[in-house]
Amino acid sequence: MAHLLLAPNFPVLSAGSDAEHAGWYPVSQVLNGEVQLAFDHERILADALERAKSKLEYSPLAAAFCGGEFTVAQLRAVYEAVWGTRLDPRNFHRKATGTPGFLESTGRMTAGDAGRPAALFRLAETARPTAGQPTHAVLNPPFMRPRD
Repeated sequence: MAHLLLAPNFPVLSAGSDAEHAGWYPVSQVLNGEVQLAFDHERILADALERAKSKLEYSPLAAAFCGGEFTVAQLRAVYEAVWGTRLDPRNFHRKATGTPGFLESTGRMTAGDAGRPAALFRLAETARPTAGQPTHAVLNPPFMRPRD
């Protein structure tokens, strides 16, 4: 049995008697063979990664990794990291800001960053988790990741 947890922050691991070399590793290191996993754990990881990629298509989960306010470029970076591909910035911006019930403008801009100031967004009210409960919001239409 395996469990998939998608969260923006994890604690420091400490190895126990059954996991002498416990640690956090980039998924890419496992998938390209730099880090070896025991038993069928590589397959389990591949299945979990596919589940995470799919979940970003139809849920507002990616915004949880951006903080309370974020730019569309920061949100796009989450999608690109999980999907492992570069996305067209203009198309992504249009899709993110045009999907009903996904994002709302804060009316504020970034300050002090290099380049032009960027508009700040947050999850729309209907997409936010409430009282510590995960959101059950569904993006419609979904974000479709590029297929290989």
